[in-house]
Amino acid sequence: MFQNINRKSLIAKLLSVAFAFAISIGAGSSTPFTPDASPSLLIIGDSITWGTDYFAKAQKLVAGDGQWANVVVDGQYSRRVAFPTPNTSIRMSGVKSYLKLKAAGLNPDAVIVALGSNDVAMESKIKVYEKIIRDLMDTIGNVPVTWLTINRRDTKRIHARSVIFNSVLVKLTAEYPNLVLSDWYSVINSNLKLMAWDKVHLTPTGYAVRAKSYQSLARDIYERYWIATTATTTTTDVDTTTTTVAPIGPAVTTTLPTDTSTTAPTTSTTVKTTP
Repeated sequence: MFQNINRKSLIAKLLSVAFAFAISIGAGSSTPFTPDASPSLLIIGDSITWGTDYFAKAQKLVAGDGQWANVVVDGQYSRRVAFPTPNTSIRMSGVKSYLKLKAAGLNPDAVIVALGSNDVAMESKIKVYEKIIRDLMDTIGNVPVTWLTINRRDTKRIHARSVIFNSVLVKLTAEYPNLVLSDWYSVINSNLKLMAWDKVHLTPTGYAVRAKSYQSLARDIYERYWIATTATTTTTDVDTTTTTVAPIGPAVTTTLPTDTSTTAPTTSTTVKTTP
């Protein structure tokens, strides 16, 4: 009996290793879409987003709600938000991938961004985080955006950078009123077993939780999209036309936790909590 338990435990661990390894190499895809269809939702991320669709069918889950004409899940291993210096890579940059999708006929009416984990592995300066986040936000333009905070824990240094990156995201919500944050950092902190052995990717259960999170965020951002578009009214009186456009609502916020196990500076920040 004891040997059977150990054997099952070993098999589970080996599967977990293979699972994370498979995601960390060569993983990437973009789900099909109908060009110029509206409304369209884009979920753009890295290998975690790829895994969420591959293992937990995130695209099918979100599209099943029937709110969006297009639900595109675009995930690519090692993808960064952007590069602080010009770079020719398409698949490794959220900015260039977004432009490539636009050129192919996708016109996102709302965007869920799940990027940053690869950036904190390569960059440490706040000014770089600010630059790349602004680069992607300016590329997306004035449509509702929800950005998931990050929680990478493979080293203490990188985890500390995750906290700093999240604090920069919070700071920039004041600059971009169309930006709302979703507190994925706290989701992981409350249940570290959702992470795979590499402390970057997720377990099968973790991907299922992530997919449900995408579904919830897609419902929320659809409401923001709908309010932003239907609140535009036109009143005509003789030769005068008055158009009133309601701004996209500001970020709904809550306190972003800090982790005392790292050397990251304690930062009082605010983000939206994912249900």
